[in-house]
Amino acid sequence: MKSLDSRASSILNQSSVVGSRDYNRSNRTAVTNIHTDSPMKFIQKHWFLASLLLLMALGFQFANPFETLAEIEWLKWSVVSATMFLMAWPLEFGKLQQSCARPIAPLLGTAFNLILIPLLVWPLAALAGTELGPGIIITAATPSTLASAAVLTRYAGGDDSVAVMVTILTNATCFFVMPFWIFLQTGDQIESAQLVGTVYKLFLYVVVPIALAQLVRRHRLSAAWATQAKPLLSRLALIGVLAMVFLGAVKMGLRFEKQTDSMISIRDLLITAAILVSVHVTVFWLGIFTTKIIGLPRPKQIAVGFSGSQKTLMIGLSTAVNLGFNIIPIVMYHSLQLIIDAIFAERLKEKNL
Repeated sequence: MKSLDSRASSILNQSSVVGSRDYNRSNRTAVTNIHTDSPMKFIQKHWFLASLLLLMALGFQFANPFETLAEIEWLKWSVVSATMFLMAWPLEFGKLQQSCARPIAPLLGTAFNLILIPLLVWPLAALAGTELGPGIIITAATPSTLASAAVLTRYAGGDDSVAVMVTILTNATCFFVMPFWIFLQTGDQIESAQLVGTVYKLFLYVVVPIALAQLVRRHRLSAAWATQAKPLLSRLALIGVLAMVFLGAVKMGLRFEKQTDSMISIRDLLITAAILVSVHVTVFWLGIFTTKIIGLPRPKQIAVGFSGSQKTLMIGLSTAVNLGFNIIPIVMYHSLQLIIDAIFAERLKEKNL
């Protein structure tokens, strides 16, 4: 027995020596590579937000050279249509029959997104000033995002079919819901002709491309290819969003050149950020707790939390640019929601709340 113990201990000692050598080698490799890998990984992970901020700064600073480009209406709306098509094409709606059979969760998510958020923002938007206030109102009226709500819902253990259904309902009705809230809360700041044009354009360049994308998915090979190529299509769609950010920044820069007395203060920016964060976080957890109180299962609670509180960047951008409102609030909301909801998703996944 002693000989077996001694043999076993020698084997363990040898393995620990080999393991320590392997560990030291891998550790040295990790240490030598950390300075070269970390910047690349950081860029790959945050390229969209970095590009978004850079293009906003460039468009604002060099507005005059790009004025002609920003005034081309067909170019702007072509970018919007193509982006909405690319966002909607990879979306799989196979699980939606379950959500349609029990529509309480999707209807709640839609109500939080299109009714509760605009109501919460209404008395607060004026605190951000005359320049950023209308942009906050447009942000609140914008429908739920087409991608990140479903992705984060799935990651956190939620029912992504509910998130997709909320996306469909909010985006399909945005052509009349958004103008309603914008007119109700801004009133005399927009002309009736602009409002009618916004309704028409939202339907033609947002709702129609989404419907066409789903018609194309009816073809089996097309649906299979779009699902497989989802990362590529998502990147192309993000490029379209960045193009709209740049055009919107150019229009902002041109307006500020003509109205030098309406510069945005740091105070207004901080108030705007506080309003957007507080509204987003409030609606997120209110969605989860409300669905929990009425007895819906945890996966549906998570789905309502994410989809009911998120806003899509593309539609908000195109509407703000079309009406001549500031795009900073919608860009700020989108950026903050990605950061905040990534933290929430980790918490929901790990702690099983």
